[in-house]
Amino acid sequence: MNPIEFQNNNWIMKGDITLNQVPSIIKLTIGYEWKNSVLIDLIEVEEVDTSLLGLIFEWKRQAKKYNKTVSVKNTPANLESLAKLYGVEEFIS
Repeated sequence: MNPIEFQNNNWIMKGDITLNQVPSIIKLTIGYEWKNSVLIDLIEVEEVDTSLLGLIFEWKRQAKKYNKTVSVKNTPANLESLAKLYGVEEFIS
């Protein structure tokens, strides 16, 4: 299963997003041209770890270079808990 589905500027994440999946996701998104802001939909995400937080932060840094934004919706409860633990919940809401 492909871990990300691109629908214009909507990125629908799927399955587990942990340290094992992050390298393949980075390969899929590394060439994004940042012509638009991006909405990351986590509706189909199952298991997560802190590497997803790092991935979201990296996308936000990349978008900022081009005066674009990255927004997240349908955040799983376990990712919200991790973000709260690290004091970064405002970055994924």
